[in-house]
Amino acid sequence: MSIKYKQFSSQELGLFKQYQRESYKILERVKNDLKVGMTEIEAARMIRKTFHQQGVHSYFHVPVVLFGERTGYPGEFGQLEALATDKKLEQGMAIILDAAPIYDGYIVDTSLATSFGENDQQSALHNELQYFRNEILKSVKEQKTFKEIELAMDERIKSLGAENCHRKHIGEVMGHRVFMATGFLWKYFRYRQLSVRHVLWLLWKSIATKKGWINDSPNWNHRTTSKHKPFEGLWAVEPHFSVNGIGVKFEEIMVITKDDAYWLDDELPHTRLWNEAG
Repeated sequence: MSIKYKQFSSQELGLFKQYQRESYKILERVKNDLKVGMTEIEAARMIRKTFHQQGVHSYFHVPVVLFGERTGYPGEFGQLEALATDKKLEQGMAIILDAAPIYDGYIVDTSLATSFGENDQQSALHNELQYFRNEILKSVKEQKTFKEIELAMDERIKSLGAENCHRKHIGEVMGHRVFMATGFLWKYFRYRQLSVRHVLWLLWKSIATKKGWINDSPNWNHRTTSKHKPFEGLWAVEPHFSVNGIGVKFEEIMVITKDDAYWLDDELPHTRLWNEAG
């Protein structure tokens, strides 16, 4: 059993792309099945059930459901407060659905920011997200450090009069590595639907980098451990910000090679939304 986090073959990249699309399809399906009065807990249970029907039984993190002001990580939002609550869905509420399923050892991490009915404020913020997608990729291609890129995105967030929410994520990440576990036994090690092998590998890498034992952080944030040129591999990028309690984000895989970078897929819910809007 081993972890693979770089030098993926075209076939492996094709599977990451396929699985990322499958994950987004499930989030969109669940969004369309939401009802007024449904709680975050009920929606999270619906996500897990739908993945289970598809054959997914383990996750990198449990499905996240955020309604209303919780999409904007209000106040001193703790890193575990993203766990689903009994908050009920109302007409016009902003919504974030986030899932990190593991398909045959492959991690994908996807996030759908939408609303239940019309929400003009979130729609306006959604339009701003396209800048982040374009600028982050451009900066990686220019070989700016991960820290420099996050700091620039933070300045952009402030210029919008918005609050940086991704610094309230676990690990304060704007992005993190995604990878695959090879070998047959990995699928039998789970704790509350979390893949022990995947989670412990990223945790070990995070701790070892902070201690200075290695220089290969799996986290992309504003800390000293991200003061390096972009590392080769696959990265789940998730800029997240809010205005007046309304949060927006996307999360998708960026491929970084030794001499280039690109988004794994340009046909995702948020890119379709921007294209339709012209």
